[in-house]
Amino acid sequence: MRYRRFGRTGWQVSEVGLGGAWFYGRPEEGLLPDAHGVKMVEHALELGVNYFDTAPLYGRGRSEEVFGLALEGVAESHYLATKVGYFPEPFDYTRDTIWRGFEASLKRLRRDRVDLLQVHEAEQAGWEGIFGRERTLETLVEIRSQGLAQHIGLTGSDLTLMSEILKETGEFVSVITFCKYDLLTQEARDVLVPVAAAEDVAVIAASPLHGGLLGSKRDRFIENGRYLELHARLRRVEALFAGDPQGLVNAALRYLLSDPRVTVLLCGASDPEELEMCATVSDGKYLTPDVIRQIEEA
Repeated sequence: MRYRRFGRTGWQVSEVGLGGAWFYGRPEEGLLPDAHGVKMVEHALELGVNYFDTAPLYGRGRSEEVFGLALEGVAESHYLATKVGYFPEPFDYTRDTIWRGFEASLKRLRRDRVDLLQVHEAEQAGWEGIFGRERTLETLVEIRSQGLAQHIGLTGSDLTLMSEILKETGEFVSVITFCKYDLLTQEARDVLVPVAAAEDVAVIAASPLHGGLLGSKRDRFIENGRYLELHARLRRVEALFAGDPQGLVNAALRYLLSDPRVTVLLCGASDPEELEMCATVSDGKYLTPDVIRQIEEA
């Protein structure tokens, strides 16, 4: 496992992190058992993963509970991030609700502080919801000042909004992009990543397989027409790696890690084999500039 500098925090984090949304499991299986989740986190630590991301929304709190169980008493250095603004009430970014939700998260996580506390889906808060009196930023700074969160970050899909927030304030140390930077779309590469790099903000790439379209959900999504506008591009990208013995999933992960401005690639693995595949990508070679050019021109 290789490690990268997490923006201006000084942290050295694993290139591959474990995301907590996997706790949903597969639709046909339902939520994964707690014991399975704990073993996944323990195995991630064995593989050198030291960055973990969860949220109270994932499994309605059960994802946080699993991370709390698995990481309680762990001696190895690690970083744990969670989120506010989406649970217990959706899209409520007021001071009282943020505090209430965060205090519940700390109980589920079995700790008295977190390393990173993030705004869940900043576009739902909007500019006023972030910067207004007794709203998100003011409340997160208050939480941080009390030593309950070491740093604060942003997540969301409105790349322009997040870019403007980063330029407006130097408070946030990280941003998460979701389905905005992968083999099929490079919107975040052009809009958000340059701003984050200029502000020395860590970039966390979530859903590197574009919600599963580049992975196990491909056939199902094509059949039901999901991501229809990307199907033609998917076929072109698949053709580029048709003869690659490591396959499209491996290429998708290596593509993101080939960008030095990407700090962490969040792996949403739900079984040990998927987790090992994600982690070992960090030990391999990055894509060449020529291959990257072919991907982005496909």
